[in-house]
Amino acid sequence: MSSSTMLVMPQPRAAHKLRDRGSEKEYAAPEHARHRRNPSNSHYQESPYPSPPEQYNHLYTESPPHQHHRKHSSDHRRQRSLASPANMPSGIERLPEDVQGMVYSRMDYQSLIHLSTMNRHFHGTIDPQRMADAADKAQFVMRAAKDFPQHRPSEKGHDYKPGNFECYICFKVRSADHFDMLQPQHAWIDAYGHVVSERDPIPGVDSKISLRRFCIECGVKEGLHAPFDCLTTRTGRDLWVCRCRRIWSKPGCLRCPDCRGDCPLRPKKKFGM
Repeated sequence: MSSSTMLVMPQPRAAHKLRDRGSEKEYAAPEHARHRRNPSNSHYQESPYPSPPEQYNHLYTESPPHQHHRKHSSDHRRQRSLASPANMPSGIERLPEDVQGMVYSRMDYQSLIHLSTMNRHFHGTIDPQRMADAADKAQFVMRAAKDFPQHRPSEKGHDYKPGNFECYICFKVRSADHFDMLQPQHAWIDAYGHVVSERDPIPGVDSKISLRRFCIECGVKEGLHAPFDCLTTRTGRDLWVCRCRRIWSKPGCLRCPDCRGDCPLRPKKKFGM
C-alpha cells in the first residue's frame, strides 16, 4: 500500500456528526422525540404531543361530585313532581256532586273551614257559613276565642294587646277594634223579625230578645247599630254611623261625603241599654 493512499475507516452506525453551537438548530437531537425532558440533561426536548387543550378539560376530567348530586336531585324532583299525587284530584273531588254534598253535610264548622282552605276547588265549592249548623258555629267560635292561643290577650312589658272576641252573627273571631264597648244587651223585633230602631218599641206587639256579642259591621248590617249612632271600640277608638250606614272615625271625618250626613254632637239613645 502506497504512502499516498489514505485509509478511510468506516464509522460506527451509532456515530453522528458532532454539532457545534452553530449547527445545534440545524440538526435534530439524536434521542427519540417522544422522550420526556430530563431535568439533569438540558439536551432533551419537550414531547411533541401537546397536552389536552385547556378548553376541552371537561372531556378529560370528571365533574365535581356535588355537581352530579345536584343534577341527579333536580332530575329526581322533576320526575317526582310529574307523578306527585298533589297534582291529581283528591278522592272527594272525583265523587259525584250529590255524594260530595252528603259528605260536606256531615262535617262540622271547623272541618269545613279547614277543607275550604286546602285548594282552589274546595275554596270555590265549600261555604262554611252556609253549610254548617248555627249551633255548631256558635260552639266553635266560643271555643276558639277562649282556647286558641292566638286569640288570648298578651302583655309584653308596657305593650298590652287585648284578646280577640267572637261574633255570633258572622261567626268569626275578630280583633277588639271591631267590637263596641257599649254594645246593647237586648233588642226589640217586630212581628216580621226586623229590629225596631226608628220608633219606640210597643210591648205586646214587639218582642224583646237578648243579644250575644256581635261585631260593629254585623251590628250595622242587621240594624242593631242605627244611623247616627256613636260607638267606642274596645281599643278606645271613636266611631259614628252615617245615614247611608257607613262607619266613620271621629274626629277624622265628621261629614259623610256621600249622604252628607253630619256626626251627631250628642250620642243617640239606644234601646236595650
